Amino acid sequence: MGNEQGKAVSASAVILFAVVAVALIAFIGGCSSDKVNPEWKGREVAALVDGANIYFDDVNDEYAALTPEQRLNITKSDALSFVIEREVLYQAALKEKLAATDEEVNQEYSYFLLTANLTEAQLKENLVARNSSLEKLKVALKKQVLISKLLDKKVPVQFIVKREEAEAAYNSSRFPSLGIPFEKVEKNIVDSITASRQREQRAAYIEFLKDQADVLIVAVPS
Repeated sequence: MGNEQGKAVSASAVILFAVVAVALIAFIGGCSSDKVNPEWKGREVAALVDGANIYFDDVNDEYAALTPEQRLNITKSDALSFVIEREVLYQAALKEKLAATDEEVNQEYSYFLLTANLTEAQLKENLVARNSSLEKLKVALKKQVLISKLLDKKVPVQFIVKREEAEAAYNSSRFPSLGIPFEKVEKNIVDSITASRQREQRAAYIEFLKDQADVLIVAVPS
């Protein structure tokens, strides 16, 4: 990064990026029971990412989306890292000149409602409780579509998994002791190894982007 303080961005953000969509759902689904404290709502700048501001309320909203159990292990500094990471990815998507059509955003919105188990009326009520709006949510969903497109473009989805690798994973698992033959679970093992490699490749790409970005952390919300 262009700033040493920026290197404080937590690597745990990479892990949680895989569930960005889930975090968005938690943000909306949890808002009726976990309302944002009004005193959080300032426009103090927490960080700058290549000139773009990240505000305290962005970080506090991110933190508010977490469950009480998650908050035991995740700090406000981590939440800031998650927001910074999304901004870095979003800006990279724009540089790639990627676009999200209205149809794609609407599909993402429909999936969002389905996964969050909310009607549109319930969603609007929850958004009002968070001093937000449907328009703001769709902007966030559009960004998520662009980020997904970026990662799909930059990170391969297919990897060569040698048979001996799959057999080694099988032998180190519980399958042999359970009497389950390798042939019966070979596809599942290969899929698992492939998914693991894709996560590793995504994490490496995200770290590369973060290293290239000019990030300045101004302050971490308390």
